[in-house]
Amino acid sequence: MKLPFWSRLRLAPRIALVIIGGLLAVKAVDKLMPLVIRPPEIMFFDRDWLLANLADMRDRSLAVSAAERPAALRDLPVRRWFDITSLSAEPDFRHTSRLGAFADLHQQIATTLALAPQDVLLMADDLDDPEYSPRPLVIILPPLPIVMADVLDERRSNMLSSDLRIAFRIGPQDWLLVTPKSDGQETVRIIRNVLLPLFAVVLIGLLSIWVARGVVKPLDDLAAAAEKLGRDRELSLVGSFNAPELQAIGSSFNAMQLRLKRFVDDRLQMIAAISHDLRTPLTRLRLFAEYLPDQDQRRQLLSDIDDMETMMSATLTFASNQLKDEPRSAADLAAMLISLCDTAADAGHAVSYDGPDHAGLVCQPVAIRRAFANLIDNGCKFADHVRVGLHDAADCIIITVADDGPGIPADQVETAFRPFTRLESSRNRETGGTGLGLTIARDVFLAHRGSIALSMAVPGGLLVSVRLPKAAN
Repeated sequence: MKLPFWSRLRLAPRIALVIIGGLLAVKAVDKLMPLVIRPPEIMFFDRDWLLANLADMRDRSLAVSAAERPAALRDLPVRRWFDITSLSAEPDFRHTSRLGAFADLHQQIATTLALAPQDVLLMADDLDDPEYSPRPLVIILPPLPIVMADVLDERRSNMLSSDLRIAFRIGPQDWLLVTPKSDGQETVRIIRNVLLPLFAVVLIGLLSIWVARGVVKPLDDLAAAAEKLGRDRELSLVGSFNAPELQAIGSSFNAMQLRLKRFVDDRLQMIAAISHDLRTPLTRLRLFAEYLPDQDQRRQLLSDIDDMETMMSATLTFASNQLKDEPRSAADLAAMLISLCDTAADAGHAVSYDGPDHAGLVCQPVAIRRAFANLIDNGCKFADHVRVGLHDAADCIIITVADDGPGIPADQVETAFRPFTRLESSRNRETGGTGLGLTIARDVFLAHRGSIALSMAVPGGLLVSVRLPKAAN
């Protein structure tokens, strides 16, 4: 549900309104509860009246046999307020030893009934909030008069309990148990006392989640758009958000994307124009090389022209993001790696493959093949032996390309991924290269939500580890 004014509020007023609204809702439910569930009854008893009736119960019980005792106690006027139960054993509730008024009451009951203190059991809970008592409340007052406002405040002289139990001995094994009469609503009130705090927690929790989702969802959209922009280099504009602060962030993010897109398009157009303009002089140079009388000079010039065309092609591929525009389809990654290893071996390189014969993966086959071809070619340029391994796990495919070459120092790993960067160990005419092989490979793997890591192989050389998730989107 969308409130018309909600989208115009900033985040701080929203949070304040939700907190205040939650507290008001809990308070309203708390005040409506007495209309649905009857509050506990409150029974006031004079202390001397209670002592006299306990003595009357004792006298009537002793005047008849144990079998006649329930009938003798049934017609007592005090039964309107108390339940009286005849027991053949000591009650199992724990005697509450208290200071103050209840301790004095216990002693007075024992004195009135001419019993030892251990023959009288008294339990009374000290309730802090009488409104939430599940059982009827009993207030035992000293002799009247008394000011009503002092009843709840003077706890030492006015005895308040929601679970009063009095038991006293009337025989060697016989006891009388006296408890306030139940109104039958105890279970309902206990459920109310449990549900009311639970309702408050759930309501405030739901309101908090609602507000948090309003803040977190736009941030998630921004994170997803930023991740897509970094992976695909394509615009991923975010929609309008429902808070002024978030709308400002979204607008700034969209403007940033448009500026980046224009910047990249301008540079790509410039590179494409340079590439186009260079093709004509390169063609002239190729024709000129054909007429050189010196075979070595002709071969060297043609090699330089091929290197320039390769650099132009690789640069355009990297800049234009052509590999990432390829549609995804099912491919056999193991068969692809075996084919690449066989091609390198046919060219005279020592390349071996270790892994299963088949490993299916939904990917961009041309881009993936180009990426692994770059890794294998790099190994062949700088090492004598290259070992390609594949492990087909449940959720991903792990590929390793290890060689016995000079390797890459740990402090230069990130540098090796930079475009047009060639480390000192590879700067010679024999290895060649544009410095884009690892850069293109990493871009392809990141576009598949994968990862690539470089480390030192054992006992020496470079180990390239690639992880490609099977559920990549």
